Amino acid sequence: MQKAIPPRLLVPYLSGKRTVISGYVYRVEDCVPLDSPRHLVTGLDLGFEGSELHEGVPELYLLRWQARDVDTYAVPYGPHMGGDWNDQPPFAGNGFTTSREHVVPQFHTTPIPIPAGAEIVHVTNAGERVFAVYDGLTWRPAA
Repeated sequence: MQKAIPPRLLVPYLSGKRTVISGYVYRVEDCVPLDSPRHLVTGLDLGFEGSELHEGVPELYLLRWQARDVDTYAVPYGPHMGGDWNDQPPFAGNGFTTSREHVVPQFHTTPIPIPAGAEIVHVTNAGERVFAVYDGLTWRPAA
């Protein structure tokens, strides 16, 4: 799974002040075509009003982890899809982002602890690289 990290939360994650994952998340395999910050912002609906992210960001950080308990992740269906979800953007209500360019399933998780082995990945137009790895206690710089 993966989640974009808003710029204001990168340091709290790395310093251990933020120890949970919550909100809208996406399967890594569904995001393979989103190979740049611009594609990630548009494909994952990250440029909504009030967001710190926009199509012109030069870099983006993603938190990635191995999903172990699939019951942790809910498909957020709105009333028009027979569900009871009602939320602010990036919520679309149909189980997918609103991107017209990319079909990306959307999931939601209540707060879960960051699992050992999670990674923070730095994404630029030149590609992506692992920035830090979580050992279960602290974030370590990637080798």
